[in-house]
Amino acid sequence: MNDVVLAVDLGGTNLRMAAVERDGNILANARTGSQKNWTPGDLVGELESLAAECGCVGGTDRRVVGFGVGVPANFNAEGVLTHVTNLPKLTGMNLKADISAKFGVPVILENDATAATIGENWLGASKDANDSIMLTLGTGVGGGIIINNEPFRGIDGTAGRLGHICVEPDGHPCGCGNRGCIEQYASATAIVRMANEAGLAARKSLEVYEAARSGDERALAVFKKMGRYLGITLGGLVNALNPEMIVIGGGVATGLDAFVGHLQTELNARAFHEPAERAKIVRGSLRDNAGILGVARSAFLANP
Repeated sequence: MNDVVLAVDLGGTNLRMAAVERDGNILANARTGSQKNWTPGDLVGELESLAAECGCVGGTDRRVVGFGVGVPANFNAEGVLTHVTNLPKLTGMNLKADISAKFGVPVILENDATAATIGENWLGASKDANDSIMLTLGTGVGGGIIINNEPFRGIDGTAGRLGHICVEPDGHPCGCGNRGCIEQYASATAIVRMANEAGLAARKSLEVYEAARSGDERALAVFKKMGRYLGITLGGLVNALNPEMIVIGGGVATGLDAFVGHLQTELNARAFHEPAERAKIVRGSLRDNAGILGVARSAFLANP
């Protein structure tokens, strides 16, 4: 029998699951589109269907020893989800208890960006770094912190919410209730907004990136602004945490070349010289599998 964990990435667009072995080998995976009106019962039913697709229901040579879920929300020690923005009917769901009752195995939850950070530190871009930071640039901005090869979660489990570091005190309103968070200047959503504000018609951040590659001055200005704000954010983090590596992940990382120079210039101006020079900026290498592998790692550590 192969010991596997079922690792899940619960996103606002897609629900993904993989059967993962202890060494990180992905034996099978499945996905379905997320529905904004999903109830807790709907979600558990979808998870059961995906587990069957992964060959982990009924007669099988795969023994499920744990279940890990990366969630785009905060949750308490009991596993109750709070403020699930993109899947609002799941707010208040005891995800840990509901999954455990259905599958009969221990369940761990991780913030989705923390999960991606763990994945990259285990098998990806930062696997040789003891201390690292990750920013996930997607629809929003997430983050995670690794100290001495361990994820730093904080006393309430909410550490690493780097997307809500304020870079402009009276800036653009953020969904968190604050103003001027880096999420409002470095996410895919923010890139499109800033491009539209500059008079560039775009519906996706990739369109802005392609315009920048073609030399469009408006698109280039958007990425310069984005890079500057990211540099301000990371300059403070480098001074506070002195990481060996900064990993940039998420869909926006595809366009890293459009803003990394501006980011590095601002980082060098804001942080002390030696830690700024030490902190190597790299693109995440695991892409969509970073979060899946991160929660798999956490689930195996919880069930040795």
